[in-house]
Order: sequence, then C-alpha cells, then structure tokens
Amino acid sequence: MQKDYRPCLEKLAGAPPKRKAALIRSLLPGIEAALHSGQSLKDIWEALGNEGLQMTYHVFHMTVWRARKTREPTETSARGKEDKPSESRGLQEAKVETVEGRDPFANLRRLEEDRAWFSLAGYTKFENVGAWNGGHE
Repeated sequence: MQKDYRPCLEKLAGAPPKRKAALIRSLLPGIEAALHSGQSLKDIWEALGNEGLQMTYHVFHMTVWRARKTREPTETSARGKEDKPSESRGLQEAKVETVEGRDPFANLRRLEEDRAWFSLAGYTKFENVGAWNGGHE
C-alpha cells in the first residue's frame, strides 16, 4: 500500500518560510510593487519591521538585491523588451566561434607595432643621457 504524502507537502507549502531569504523571495512581488509606487526600500523595511520582521536594513537590502538578481524574468520585468530575432542569435554564435580561433595577444602585438613614443633601442652612445639623471655622468 502506498501512502499519500501530498497533504503533508501542501501543509508545508502553505506554512510561512523558516528562512528569511525565502520570506523575502515570497514577498518580492509586493516589495517591488511598493518600490514602483514610490516607496523607498528603507520605508518598506521599516514597515515590515513594525509587523515583526527582525532583520537589519543591510541584511534586508542585500537579501532583496540577491532575490531580484536571481529571479527568473517575469512578464512585468520583461515589459517593453522584445525577443531578438533568430538571425541575430545566429550571428552571436558565429562570433563566439571565430573568437575562439583568434590569437588573444593580437591586440597587444598591434599596439606594440603602432606605438609612437621615444625608444633608446638602436642607440649605442649615451652622451646626453646625463640630462636625464640630473647632469651626473
């Protein structure tokens, strides 16, 4: 006989998160809505603190930042952005393939060849070098 564990999992899913990071992730849509309405992050932190959230502002700020950084793009965050056409994706893949075959030091070699500054290469006599070291020969 197989026991049904779904009610237990549903009960766990309905319970508030134990970790603060998970709590902030669950509150993120509301936090972002408040931010978009003109509230500051500090005002939101203070309001949540008045409701019982025990977290310093720095930890709250970093947790919100991480949650916003790692979340999947949503419909509201992707609003106004269009998908790139498949042609441009193909061009990007072609660029990656050509970059792998290139010499990574080609830029440095080109810069060294084009360098237009004074060099002592080729001079064998250093008669006037004394002017560089304060007149001492």
